[in-house]
Amino acid sequence: MPTQNNAAPKKPTLSQQVKTQATKIEHLTTQLQQKEDELTALAAQSDTEQQTLQARLHKSEVARQAAGIACDQQKKKVTNITRKLTQKEKQLQQLTTELTDKLAAAETQLTDISGQQRTIESENIVNLHIIAGMALGLLPVPILDVAALTGVQLNLLRSLCKHYNVEFNEQKGKAFIHSLISGASPVASVVGLSSIVKFIPAIGTLGGGISMVIGSGTSIYAVGQVFITHFRSGGDLQNFAVEQWKTFFKAKLQEGKVEISDRIQHVKQLASSA
Repeated sequence: MPTQNNAAPKKPTLSQQVKTQATKIEHLTTQLQQKEDELTALAAQSDTEQQTLQARLHKSEVARQAAGIACDQQKKKVTNITRKLTQKEKQLQQLTTELTDKLAAAETQLTDISGQQRTIESENIVNLHIIAGMALGLLPVPILDVAALTGVQLNLLRSLCKHYNVEFNEQKGKAFIHSLISGASPVASVVGLSSIVKFIPAIGTLGGGISMVIGSGTSIYAVGQVFITHFRSGGDLQNFAVEQWKTFFKAKLQEGKVEISDRIQHVKQLASSA
């Protein structure tokens, strides 16, 4: 069945973001190095002038007045140097603070980008399995389509576990999916009856197939949303409390029904305009 790819706005890649932040950090580091060099030069100048003052005092013990004047001048210079050093120190502290803030902001931004990218990829995984499940819903063989749908749902869970680095357990996965779907009895009934209806020649295959397509896509969508939400919050299959997710699952079934119906309607419109 044809589908339409909705291209999302192109965003800077993760490597581009990292490269931009690295350039900024390199620029700030260069500025810090320049300031450190200036401080070193000023400190050396201060030492030289202090030594000069001491030499003059030793040379002319007699001319204390002149030496006193020279000493006062040197003190003023030292005061100016100290003031400059204080200013440079404040500038250095400000640059250090700015660099720290920028590094923290860059780390936060990279974390946000990584989380957004992972969410997009997980939604793509769900969409691929929805397409596969809807295609299997068109199988003309009754009961076989239900078994195939179960396999698609389990494979979806396996793929999401791998995506979120969660340990997969097939037995637990089957039990959780079965519990979620059986708890939403209308959907389970629709899928089962849609498969049984296919026993009716011709009309049964067509009608049951359409209902099976919608039911398959809806259930796969809801299962995917449940486990994406659980894994994204740091959960895994060990702490998955299926009873607590049944209400959320039912809400996502309704949301998925609208989503799948809209997709089918869109495909029909494209087909009719072709």
